[in-house]
Amino acid sequence: MKKTKREHNSQNEPSIAELAVQLNFKPVNEELFEIAFTHSSYSYESNVPHNERLEFLGDSVLALIVCQYLYQHYPDYPEGKLAQLKSTLVSTSVLAGFAEKLQLNRFLRLGEGERKTHGSQKRKILEDLFEAFLGAYYLNFGLEATIKFVLPLIEECLPEIMRQAEAINAKSLLQELTQTKGIVPEYRLVNEEGPPHNRTFTVEVYLGREKYGQGSGKTLKEAQSHAALEAIGTLKKHK
Repeated sequence: MKKTKREHNSQNEPSIAELAVQLNFKPVNEELFEIAFTHSSYSYESNVPHNERLEFLGDSVLALIVCQYLYQHYPDYPEGKLAQLKSTLVSTSVLAGFAEKLQLNRFLRLGEGERKTHGSQKRKILEDLFEAFLGAYYLNFGLEATIKFVLPLIEECLPEIMRQAEAINAKSLLQELTQTKGIVPEYRLVNEEGPPHNRTFTVEVYLGREKYGQGSGKTLKEAQSHAALEAIGTLKKHK
């Protein structure tokens, strides 16, 4: 038998009414938002629906919105470049950032194990949360309202997203630029900080004995890409 809202609200989590005030909307179906904020770990402990179906829906809605936006705003981009940019826009780090910006993690309901391991800060859980919330938002208000809600998030972070998209191929490009000189870029991990679930890596890239770039990221690969991107800029200045 499923528990009532009063019975399963044992964590004293903020209410959907608070969420509605925070984000300036009036729910049509409040229960959908409750489900959107229910992680599977909480669901298994409390016998209430979890957010994975809404996550599935939100993922598809987001993909449509992002693809339409990129198609309309970048008419000169070929399909491959559009796909690359879309991949970055819907990546775990970006969507987790959206969830944090909207403070959705305040309303997240987690099981005891995930709470103890700081699940509300885990990037994958935050990514899934944002997609589930978007699924609930879409079912409450429709596609046009969801587009209006999402586009400001996309446009605000787009300059950084474009930089990340460039960084994806930066290591390969740096390799091409240096191979004619017989130099192989060397990446050195110089710093690693933060808790295990939210690490930040800092990498320096050397060409021979000289440091040409430095970059940071949530993964070692991301940090290397950003370091390579800075090294490319340094190479261009030295020409």
